[in-house]
Amino acid sequence: MIPGRRIAIYLAALPVFLLGDGAFAQSPEQATPPVYAHMDRGAVDYRGPGRSASSDIAGKAATIGILLPMQGAEADLGRLELKAAQQAIADENRQGPLADGRLFALAAKNESGNWGQSTNEMMRLITEDQSLALIIGANGNLAHQAEQIANKLGISVVTLASDATTTQINIPWIFRVVPSDDQQAGAMANSIYDRNKNVKVLLIATSDHDGRAGKLAFARAARALGAAPPLELDLDPELIDTGQVDEKLRESEPEAVVFWTSALVFDELLGITESARSVRLIYASEKAALPMLSNPAARAANTTVRVPLVGTELRQAEVSDQVYNAVRLIAAAVRTAGPNRARVRDALARSTTDEAGRSAPLFDGAGNLLAKPQLVPVSSASPQAREPGDAN
Repeated sequence: MIPGRRIAIYLAALPVFLLGDGAFAQSPEQATPPVYAHMDRGAVDYRGPGRSASSDIAGKAATIGILLPMQGAEADLGRLELKAAQQAIADENRQGPLADGRLFALAAKNESGNWGQSTNEMMRLITEDQSLALIIGANGNLAHQAEQIANKLGISVVTLASDATTTQINIPWIFRVVPSDDQQAGAMANSIYDRNKNVKVLLIATSDHDGRAGKLAFARAARALGAAPPLELDLDPELIDTGQVDEKLRESEPEAVVFWTSALVFDELLGITESARSVRLIYASEKAALPMLSNPAARAANTTVRVPLVGTELRQAEVSDQVYNAVRLIAAAVRTAGPNRARVRDALARSTTDEAGRSAPLFDGAGNLLAKPQLVPVSSASPQAREPGDAN
């Protein structure tokens, strides 16, 4: 970073599902919306069998399953998420057993590998570990796989993927506990273009499923505000050319840079972006920002990361609170419903959050989070950091 210059870094991130204060409708980009897009999402429900005591899951523990990256480039992130899940299970068990005397247990499997391997691991969590519900991370492709399995086998999936299409077809077994791409993009665009619709923005996205979805969402949000379209740089997620990024930053001289990438790519490119003389604001999607939120120690000593934590029990800045919250959310549903997958789904669908002292639904009928995303400032920046479009 250039000495003496401060850059504001904003993350369209954080676990907002315990902090919700309103609803953001999803807006998938389609010329002719399909029939399911007109369905009343408040009326989506599961009316099939499986709620009787004969369908209860037997065993000595109430198991929650989670799929994590345990190998490869994202293994460090997986370890943080596993630690968070284990902490949540321990905190939950400190509150006492279920009515039938069971304690909670965690079953973790590896998401790394090809499509077939990931699917097999999900099936093992369901059939071998007898999980009452599953947690799937930020990978949109895996969330879609889990969505199909959940609908066939009747088990709830709580996903941290921002891809809104996971809930678009109104399957009543999936619950997305992070803001959608459209929600995040809307918050970023409103912040960037608030004072000047002609701010020069560089949108850096990976050419995978999640990067493409985020890029389209931000382009929609900018267009809806009548703003100048962002410059775009697509990156191969497996082979990042830092020289290409540096050259693009020097040539285009953007005032703001938006990242819709994996966490590893964001971490690799953040220093280059901070060093670009023209850049005044940096925005990162929830998926890109996760390690920064989970592990402030990984950032430079002069950088402050503000991470809202859950309640008063968890005060470890190095763990991922999104996973922690997801485990506690499922555990609360199990305490209400007992060891039965269909009843756990019902309890998750009825989950509520506190808004100014009033109880409000956490999800709509299709499993979309009813909460506005918040931009979390992460700075070597100060409140006086220059905004795009401000006078010199």
